[in-house]
Amino acid sequence: MFITGLLTIFTLLVAGSGPAGRPVIHYPIVAAAGPRDRVLIVAPHIDDEVIGAGGYAADAIRNGAQLYVVFLTAGDCNRSSASILHRTLEPTANNYLEVGRTRIAEARSAMAKLGVPPDHYFILGYPDGGLRTIYDNPNTIVKSRSTGELSVPYSEALSPGSPYSMEYLANDLRRVIEIAAPTVVIAPVPFDMHPDHSAAAEITDSVLTASHRNPTRLGYLIHTSRIPKSFVWFPDRSLAPPPRFENYAWATYPLTPRMQREKDRLLLVYKSQRPNVFLLRNAYIRKNELFFVNDGREKQKAESRKQQSEGRTLFPLAAARSLTFEAEGRKKGAIPLPLHAPNDLLISALCLLISDFCLPSGMP
Repeated sequence: MFITGLLTIFTLLVAGSGPAGRPVIHYPIVAAAGPRDRVLIVAPHIDDEVIGAGGYAADAIRNGAQLYVVFLTAGDCNRSSASILHRTLEPTANNYLEVGRTRIAEARSAMAKLGVPPDHYFILGYPDGGLRTIYDNPNTIVKSRSTGELSVPYSEALSPGSPYSMEYLANDLRRVIEIAAPTVVIAPVPFDMHPDHSAAAEITDSVLTASHRNPTRLGYLIHTSRIPKSFVWFPDRSLAPPPRFENYAWATYPLTPRMQREKDRLLLVYKSQRPNVFLLRNAYIRKNELFFVNDGREKQKAESRKQQSEGRTLFPLAAARSLTFEAEGRKKGAIPLPLHAPNDLLISALCLLISDFCLPSGMP
């Protein structure tokens, strides 16, 4: 069972990670931010800013630009993190709140390492896993499915105690935009398969429109079944969009080997996300960062909605209650895992199977 399960997980994680074997499309290059630029990165979760735009951000600061970062949530609905940090398969609401506090502390460390002063980054603390519900139900106060909270529970947040509703989220983001006065806004793409990410894109665009600002808008794509998360790191490979999106308006930002190492060090600050952080590093620290030039928002938004209505989402295993291992056509065993996303499903199963390797002594 152990060997079969391990091979099953390995196959799922690395499937499709080899070269696609299709013609290479050369996209235009994004210009680096300069001394007159004011860059705002919108991150649905703590660590998205590094995954999506860590290299661009580091160069922006080095070039004298003003860099701001806003974290919409504290990332407090990550079941695998709660399970690993608290060594339990059934995390409590307090466990999830502790994950949020841990990730806020990690954000503070990452921002210091990047060179972002404390008054240039903001924790909003809205519900992880709830941004889509907030956006789609603007008159409703949403309850966090992990912490059970109805309002921002973190004292470090921009507006502690604010109800989990679109009105308060939009007000907080508008306040950040007024402070940053950005010439460049980097946020998720509206066709990212993670509901928090696609909602973050739409929330950002709606607040920018209401604020009558028209900065350069770049989008980063993280969650799609076509971009693999691999055990093997290929830093000499380019990061390209999935085939179905390759004709969209993309641009790339080149990363030198030194910048790749710097981005790697930043990402590894997020220790609470181990071992997933290593898979993200392998998938997204490449020869370049990839940005969608958001000049066709409504078309891409419609495509995103169409995919969801047709059932093509990133989370086909969202209702799975166990991971079953088979050998020679017979069921050999199953691990109960009431998780909400396949990445959590795989990582938690891996940790259960080889916990001595995933949980070394001294891990926070």
